[in-house]
Amino acid sequence: MTKASRKERERELRRNDIIDAAEKLFFSKGYDNVSMSEIAKEADMARATIYQYFKNKKDINAAIAGRGAKILYEMFEKIPEDLTGIENIRALSKTYYQFYKQHTGYYNAYYHSGAFEYEDSPYLEELKKLRKKNFQYVIKAIKKGFKDGTIRKDIDPAATTIIMILISNNVHNILPLTRMYMDEYNMTQDDLFEVNVDQIIRSIEDK
Repeated sequence: MTKASRKERERELRRNDIIDAAEKLFFSKGYDNVSMSEIAKEADMARATIYQYFKNKKDINAAIAGRGAKILYEMFEKIPEDLTGIENIRALSKTYYQFYKQHTGYYNAYYHSGAFEYEDSPYLEELKKLRKKNFQYVIKAIKKGFKDGTIRKDIDPAATTIIMILISNNVHNILPLTRMYMDEYNMTQDDLFEVNVDQIIRSIEDK
């Protein structure tokens, strides 16, 4: 290993140490309740060292959200390719819900990442690429449904995908008032998810 490559490897390890430290704090305390000084302390580094790798806290969060986007992408990739378009939509919806349930911290970083759109961040650029790939999975499933006759051809793929994401995120992030009604009628979040998916399927299915 050359001196330059060893130096680059050490830099990459340190960068990941910072992300790991920030993850631990963001996931346990919430993004807004964590300072750069706390991240530096958790990473066992000087605060000034953190700024050699990341411009600010938003930059670190973009890197964390990028990790989440990659996990979601890898989960989407495991969905069987021989499904019909409408079956694929159901599978994608369930996978997104599993991502939320199994990787809540990453989901929160990914879900809120749209609030961190700012210039000149390599981490944000990578995140944007992954978000686009994940979005395209749903677009492709809808277009597949057009071809195999399982999804109505009079819907707009992009608009439908956006609405599906919006509705799904509302199921993941339940408001206190909604929670009160759920408790009154003995409904769990899983129950709400199943109803949500069934309604989405019925609204786009070509019967």
